Amino acid sequence: GYTGPDGVGCDACRAGTFKVGNGTGACISCAMDLYSTTVAAVTPDTCLGCPAFTRSDIGSGIITNCSCIAGYTGPDGVECDACRAGTFKVGNGTGACISCAMDLYSTTVAAVTPDTCLGCPAFTRSDV
Repeated sequence: GYTGPDGVGCDACRAGTFKVGNGTGACISCAMDLYSTTVAAVTPDTCLGCPAFTRSDIGSGIITNCSCIAGYTGPDGVECDACRAGTFKVGNGTGACISCAMDLYSTTVAAVTPDTCLGCPAFTRSDV
């Protein structure tokens, strides 16, 4: 859980990292889609999975680094909700799902592109 050169004071591995053994080796980052709030962690078991339908960068040190994947929405650090049919969300993050434009519809849940929005059948309409 500590790193530094021989003969000098060691520094604790920051949250989001760990170090298993003794010596001058560097702290190892938690993998993508994992996070750890533990400082000076000595095992990779401190790296916990992000909530469902979220992802995080390598070395994330707090659960709120876990943000919704495309097609899902919600606050950082909690399980995200799928965009309902008729909506989509292109990127990762806390952004809202976007409705298909007027006269377009979609039956796809958790859509990640506006290409899922299709034209309404002849002589029908849809509202936004």
